[in-house]
Amino acid sequence: MSKPCAGVRILDFTRYLAGPYGTYQLALLGADVLKIESREGDDTRGQLADRTWAERKMAPSFLAVNGNKRSITLDLRRKEAVEIVKRLVVGADVVWENFRGGVMDRLGLGYDALAAVNPRLIYCSVSGFGQTGPEKTTAAFDGKLQAMSGIMSITGEPAHGPTRAGFAICDTIGGMTAALAVASALYQRTHTGRGQLVDVAMLDAALAFIPGTVSEYTVAGIEAKQIGNGSVSRKPTASRFRARDGYLVLAVLTEKQFASLMKTLGRADALDDPRLKDWPARTA
Repeated sequence: MSKPCAGVRILDFTRYLAGPYGTYQLALLGADVLKIESREGDDTRGQLADRTWAERKMAPSFLAVNGNKRSITLDLRRKEAVEIVKRLVVGADVVWENFRGGVMDRLGLGYDALAAVNPRLIYCSVSGFGQTGPEKTTAAFDGKLQAMSGIMSITGEPAHGPTRAGFAICDTIGGMTAALAVASALYQRTHTGRGQLVDVAMLDAALAFIPGTVSEYTVAGIEAKQIGNGSVSRKPTASRFRARDGYLVLAVLTEKQFASLMKTLGRADALDDPRLKDWPARTA
């Protein structure tokens, strides 16, 4: 695949996961990403139990979302650093940050200040709750967003209560949403010639990630329940099953697939059983 973002220059002020994951997507597509860190560096550089990598400030989790980037350090609290950033903005296409709402404005590096320097600038802000709502200054990490979005309430077994997903799902989907939004803004700029502010709320992205669950509740009043390893289709042949030598996962969802499964198991006779004739009968 060619590099569709070749020639795009991104100033990356992001930290942790959601922001770096987003900028990394465009770096993979050929964008020139300049990561701007404090002298201490991104907190995730040393985030690892294995001190060998942590002491090098090159934790695998950091490397996973910061490849294909260059890096410089600036103390953004210093006036000289702000002036350096503004000089860099002149030749940049995108500024990307994931501080709490208002932080970049206080530093003199908000959208209005930088758009005045470069009207073609795409300015992406990734935060938990967006730049304009009542929670705009509230910090948000993945676990909090999994809970607030409802993802935890539909994950795991009913007997165990709300269960957090095994990876930072809200961070990654927030970052991917931001990458899509920035790519769209870059495309729109080819028609308008002007940049824009891209405001990505990770809570919004998390809700968009579970569209069926949200729609069932808002349209039909159906409240999702924890179903363990079962399918959201609620079909018994789409689940995890314990076998003698491990576990087996089936994704048998259609009547045609069910018939094929019965034949594969040597139980074609089951297809004539009225208790198994269709999905409603099999779940009665």
